Amino acid sequence: MDIIQILTIVLIVSASALCIALIYYLNKIVKSVQSINKDMNELSANLKPLIQSATELSDHIYKITSEAKDQLRISRSILSDFRERADKLLSIENKIRSGVEDAVMPLFKNLNAVGKGVETFWRSFKNK
Repeated sequence: MDIIQILTIVLIVSASALCIALIYYLNKIVKSVQSINKDMNELSANLKPLIQSATELSDHIYKITSEAKDQLRISRSILSDFRERADKLLSIENKIRSGVEDAVMPLFKNLNAVGKGVETFWRSFKNK
């Protein structure tokens, strides 16, 4: 056997060993990719309900805020109506008060003057 045949055998054995190692590591890589794929599918399956729940929560929050805005608008409208009616009542009260004061004050002044006049008359009548 000469050296070329020995080196050829060593080269064939080395190539065979490299092929076996390549097959072994490719198998490991395939298993890792399959594991990652499985994990991604599980993650995707777990995220779907979360995304659906988040979407439903967002819809509920939107409905609640819409209803709250409607209630706030109604409350403002009621408060505005109440203010308008209170202002009307206050203006009516002021008109009645000024009307009564304008009508009663001269009468009160006249009665007061008559009372003072009668008092003065009695005082001067008693002194005589």
